[in-house]
Amino acid sequence: VPLSGVRTDGDSGRSDPDAFVETVCRIAPMYGGINIEDVAAPECFEIEDRLRALLDIPVFHDDQHGTAIVTAAGMINALELAGKKLEEAQIVCLGAGAAASACMKLLINMGAKVENIFMLDRKGVIHSGRDDLTPEKAAFATETDKRTLEDAVTGADVFLGLSGPDLLSPE
Repeated sequence: VPLSGVRTDGDSGRSDPDAFVETVCRIAPMYGGINIEDVAAPECFEIEDRLRALLDIPVFHDDQHGTAIVTAAGMINALELAGKKLEEAQIVCLGAGAAASACMKLLINMGAKVENIFMLDRKGVIHSGRDDLTPEKAAFATETDKRTLEDAVTGADVFLGLSGPDLLSPE
């Protein structure tokens, strides 16, 4: 059921966490679970955490967890076909929003090494020298001299595109 009135600027605005959580808490007794859809970062993290703490039913954010599950399944198959191990794979993740964070967290839980992941946002590689990172992005900051997408994909085993189109050149 789409919720109206939970965005700060109409249907296309940012989600208002207080209004979203209040609305979901009011309707939750009628449902066996809550599937959050199309709520962008960073509001999605706060909304999901608050709802999980307040409700006694499952709360699932499809943009994060649905994407992560499908990505993990594909990654297992692709690496097996390539004869590579997740623990050794060099992974480039173009995008640093909710879906990218959830995908990388799941892959790390499955054995990927944080130091082998290069996540990029609009400003380039998320590295330990940056001082403009949200807590969600800082979790993926690596010690590296790579700064651009071209730097990151050089020698990489995996490219995961969770951003806009046409950002990776065919070369």
